[in-house]
Amino acid sequence: MIVNVTVPTSWQELTQKQLHYAYFLLSSEQYSEEQIKALCIIRWGKLEGMMQSIRPEQLAGFLPMMDWLMSIPEYPVCLEQIQGHAALYRPDLQGLPFEQYLVLENNYQGYVHTKRIDCLNAMAAVLYGAQMQLTAPEAYSVFVWFASIKQRFAALFSNFFVPSPVSESTGDIGTALRKAMNTQIRALTKGDITKEKEILALDVYRALTELDAQAEEYNELKKQIKK
Repeated sequence: MIVNVTVPTSWQELTQKQLHYAYFLLSSEQYSEEQIKALCIIRWGKLEGMMQSIRPEQLAGFLPMMDWLMSIPEYPVCLEQIQGHAALYRPDLQGLPFEQYLVLENNYQGYVHTKRIDCLNAMAAVLYGAQMQLTAPEAYSVFVWFASIKQRFAALFSNFFVPSPVSESTGDIGTALRKAMNTQIRALTKGDITKEKEILALDVYRALTELDAQAEEYNELKKQIKK
């Protein structure tokens, strides 16, 4: 029996219903990667009623079609609503104030180093405008959303986004993050504290564009000095 299967080929193709299902599976500790891919193929490829006719090796042959699901989205995606609260920003976070980006970054790093769910709850408060206790799939969606944003920013602003000096070996993660945040603000204000409020209100893309330009100038200066 020949079976033709058509399934989404990227995160961007997923409907909101499919996103919810993906986050449910990925946040669960009950399934392996292969099982997650198989379950998605069965549901999204509409194979539920055909399972008795499909050989195991046939299903296994389809699994590579879902390899992309195991990676961070190349372009940000998000749940449009969580617990009845609509996302305040587009998936790419256009229009997000730089100040709110710093809040997201600090909490993201806090979660990476501590795995405390309250860090993701705090991120959701910024992204959805409400204090919530996230379920596991909802928390996973927030984490993946910002992880994809960081991946996108690293590509767009490659001079500024270099491997972070913050690591578990630093001891006091909070202090290191505050120092990094203050360094960024000072770079944008050029030491003029009267401009801080204005800087914090900038669109995150505008702020990062300036920081990236400054980083590029600094790198060029170092090259000239070495010569």
